[in-house]
Amino acid sequence: MLAAALLHVRVAYSQPAMAVRRRSCCLLLLLACSSCFQGATGIYDAAISQCQQLAPSPSLEKFVDKLPRPKVIRISNAKQITIGAFKIQQKLHRDLPPTTLYAYGTNSDTASYPGPRIEVIQNVPSNIRWENHITDGKHMLANDESLMWANPQSGGIPIVTHLHGAEVHSSSDGHPDAWFTAGGSHGSTYTTQNYTYPNAQPATMLWYHDHAFGITRLNVLAGLAGLYIIRSKEDPPAWMPTGKFEVQLVVQDKQFFFNGSINFPNVGDSPALHPQWCPEYFGDTVLVNGKAWPYLEVKPQMYRFRILNAANARVFELSMDNLSFTQIGTDQELLEKPQSLKTLTIAPGERVDCIVDFSTAANSEVILRNDGQAPYPEGDPAFSPESTRSVMKFIISKANSSTQTQAAPVPATLREPQSLVSSQNAKEWRRNFMFEMDDSEGNPMSSLLSNLTWMDPVTETPHQGAIEVWEFINLTPDAHPMHIHLVHFRMLSQQEFNLTLWREGACQLNDSSCFLGAPSPALAHQVGPKDTILAMPNYVTRVVMQWTAHNGGAFGFDVSSGPGYLWHCHILDHEDNDMMRPIRVVADVVRPSAMVSMGARRQLSAGLPGDESANLSHVWARITPECWVSVLV
Repeated sequence: MLAAALLHVRVAYSQPAMAVRRRSCCLLLLLACSSCFQGATGIYDAAISQCQQLAPSPSLEKFVDKLPRPKVIRISNAKQITIGAFKIQQKLHRDLPPTTLYAYGTNSDTASYPGPRIEVIQNVPSNIRWENHITDGKHMLANDESLMWANPQSGGIPIVTHLHGAEVHSSSDGHPDAWFTAGGSHGSTYTTQNYTYPNAQPATMLWYHDHAFGITRLNVLAGLAGLYIIRSKEDPPAWMPTGKFEVQLVVQDKQFFFNGSINFPNVGDSPALHPQWCPEYFGDTVLVNGKAWPYLEVKPQMYRFRILNAANARVFELSMDNLSFTQIGTDQELLEKPQSLKTLTIAPGERVDCIVDFSTAANSEVILRNDGQAPYPEGDPAFSPESTRSVMKFIISKANSSTQTQAAPVPATLREPQSLVSSQNAKEWRRNFMFEMDDSEGNPMSSLLSNLTWMDPVTETPHQGAIEVWEFINLTPDAHPMHIHLVHFRMLSQQEFNLTLWREGACQLNDSSCFLGAPSPALAHQVGPKDTILAMPNYVTRVVMQWTAHNGGAFGFDVSSGPGYLWHCHILDHEDNDMMRPIRVVADVVRPSAMVSMGARRQLSAGLPGDESANLSHVWARITPECWVSVLV
């Protein structure tokens, strides 16, 4: 039995941003507990993989494998297709032995990492039956059973697939407790494996991934993720690169053993409490479409790149020497106007749609680089080795007569301006606090949202049609990509505050005395309709949403029925350890005067509306900085 430990539940303000996180080394305790090592035939057969101190991957030559293109499944009618999860082996680098993975496919022979690219047509529903053919008794990666998780009593690997960014009934949303195993065990909210996706939202790139309660970090890292593209019935405009000139990039980081298997921690950061759980998983090998540091041969012309960050925790800052990106879209659809960027910042769960013109770099090679720090934004050099600074290589051919045919320039306007949801009509202004909970030695042992766990009663109960403003108040040292299911939102502002003064009780956030300046607008990578937003440390990040379909009308299904929806941090290691909360949409319809013209966008003030502080007094009573809670485990 693991030793009892006294925990301090607190705001994690004390460690310097650049300090290496404290790591416990209680290996004697771990070696005394054989259940700590999942998948090993005996405790001495398992390698010791210490949280955030993983042995380096074998040295692999970069840019020797061609970029794979994901397999395609096109759905053009309502006929049901079946996609299963299988255990496979796949070569992820020329010089690395095949890696054992869990992967999606129509059968075991077609299953791949990433999974097949599913392409559907806007407003044409698709029906997918998700099946589980993974028969392992225990997960191939170390599963920390001290966390709350699916825990099927008859064993097996629980899975449930979530289509990230989709407007869908909650029974088809991949609710974390709707998991199922190959052996027939089911979670508490399981109803069906036959999912219906209306696709009644703008043409965009979504992605599907596992969302099983408490082991999402394991299943996604093991390979259970793929792209889902909604295409318009109309032909693409003449300026937009299509066909082989449209390239999808699924970016992820992993660490490997010499035998090709994934190196994942089996010794936690706070092992007396969580034997295997690690606050963030960072790998030293960057994979794109399932290959480590691949290359792509391109012509000296315009290409469209649709990029997904599918990493557990790493934020990527992508750039290319002497080339820029023209961003045309974000998580949910095209932007109204393109923007030229030298750097693309992409957090886990986010997608970026962009154009790159290689015509000025003919007959050359260009490296797609990464300058993102891990943990983001300040980072620890140990988690961002030189190997993570390169993502892939582009080899641009010579210019000749056959490459002179160029797509039309990107227009100044990509789509008609849309009316914006007005925060002036917000029915609710919700304050959501992000905490890191540390053990008595300063090691992270969980993360929470407003001091609540997944199992606590639901507190987010929006009414259909209601406009709401959500504030993400980050009291932790790291940025958190926050994802809200069902609806899209837009960022209103972000505002820096003095965490030290707040901790000392010398200021308050609800009277603006803690703020260090006026609210600032969204940064370049935060504009447009979003479903995931990066909330920075020591900032209040504000977003506005309306609980309607994307077009502002009613949903085509009953959003108040079924298991409900959720919101969570998309650092998967945080999501699995209680940084996730339920949402229950209320059937009563609220119809405010919701829309304002483009010219009437409101400049937000720092404080709350006058009557809002009373509604939130019970929250402040629970999280005042003077209140420290000791928990005996």
